[in-house]
This record gives sequence, C-alpha cells and structure tokens, in this order.
Amino acid sequence: MKILLIPPNEVSSIWNDVAPIIDKALRGEEELIASDFLEPIKIADAFLWIIVDEIEIESAVITAFIEYPRKKSCSIEAWATKSGYKFDEVYPLIEEIKNFARINGCDFMEAKVRKGLAKKLKWNDKHSSVTLTL
Repeated sequence: MKILLIPPNEVSSIWNDVAPIIDKALRGEEELIASDFLEPIKIADAFLWIIVDEIEIESAVITAFIEYPRKKSCSIEAWATKSGYKFDEVYPLIEEIKNFARINGCDFMEAKVRKGLAKKLKWNDKHSSVTLTL
C-alpha cells in the first residue's frame, strides 16, 4: 500500500475515483458533499490524501488547516475507506498526516467521527468531535 498526498494540480485526474469514497464519509452530513472540497483542494486550502493498493484507491482523507485565535489545527474534514470498513489500514496515513501537521505548525488535530471510531483512535471524544494534541 502507498500513502500519497495528491498535488493540487493532479487532483482533477483522480477526482472521479475519489469523490464516491469521500461521499461515503459524508453520508448523513447534509451540509457537505465531496464536490464541495474540489476547489479548496485545487487551490491548496485543503489537502487530499489517498491510500492506493496496487492500482485501486482504497481510502481517502481530506484535511485542512484551521487558524484559531490561539492555536492552529489540522482538521480531518472527511475520512473514508472504499469498503466502509478496514480503518486499521488507514492508521499509517494518520501518522503521515500528524507529521504533516507538525511540520506546518499545527498544535493539534481534530476530526468529526462516529463514536466507535473515536474509541478505536483513543483520541479525546468531545461530542463526536475528537482531538489529539501534537
């Protein structure tokens, strides 16, 4: 498996394969759909990460930096696997994102997740919003 941070100028070439995976992460979230992230990714206001198993995209994660008055966050905006399961395979990607966040001056990471995933991550559960101090 390969972990890739997709350069903004290459996002359009894989978007049709990634969008359905991202939409899985947003199921039930009426305020967002995958295409809402396309333009921010193209202008580097958000970042697309994928896990590729040989030639298939197995997982996709979208991150963005959020500047709060006192701290900077790396927010996981969407996180999905092609199967809807196998999140254990995504953990190496989370380590890559943590390093990326640190390099970019983030103080913590945050994500909106279902309660079961919050338990697996062992992050601080805050009303289905989890955080991890870097």
